[in-house]
Amino acid sequence: MVRLTTISNVFSGIGLALLGFSLVMKWILQGLSVTGTSYPYYLWLGGVALLAVVVIMSVINTFTEITGFVHPEDKLVSNMFVYLMAIATVLIFGALDEGAAFQEILFNIASMIVIAYVFLFIFTYFSRTITEEGQMGQVKEMTARFMLVSLVLGGVMAALLVGLKAVWDFSASYEWAAGALGIFAVALVVVIVLALGHKYEPVGE
Repeated sequence: MVRLTTISNVFSGIGLALLGFSLVMKWILQGLSVTGTSYPYYLWLGGVALLAVVVIMSVINTFTEITGFVHPEDKLVSNMFVYLMAIATVLIFGALDEGAAFQEILFNIASMIVIAYVFLFIFTYFSRTITEEGQMGQVKEMTARFMLVSLVLGGVMAALLVGLKAVWDFSASYEWAAGALGIFAVALVVVIVLALGHKYEPVGE
């Protein structure tokens, strides 16, 4: 039986291809001096539809046992593609639009998604320290630890926010800024998957 994670990964690949081809089609049409066509947006909408499907599949795989046992590493890799597809959907939509103000909004949205993943990555490594020997009667102890950890998290995320803002301010165009953010997002998720993939985690039978 083909697992839902496999189908989700295939749909993610198709969705990423559609999103990428929508951008390529825009460039081709610009090169041919063709204006007023909506074909790139149709391809982008196809990618959005597949994103909605894979998000639903990922929620089912990650939070339920409807499809049976799914190995945590399979969930990790599958959701990695969902994350990349979501980032690509936001950034490529900005590349299809010519409005600078709208593009900045989309760049900021993608930046927030990336920063959230940085939070996840750092918090994962500190979570054991925060909850170590934590019992119901030690909420104050865990809160005190989290206060210190939150300083590290806040500092890292603030620095990242400033850095991404600088990328936007000093980029020659939206495409350059979006490309830089996209490369960072890919590198980040690869590091997360590789780092967490080597951590031992007991699984159910």
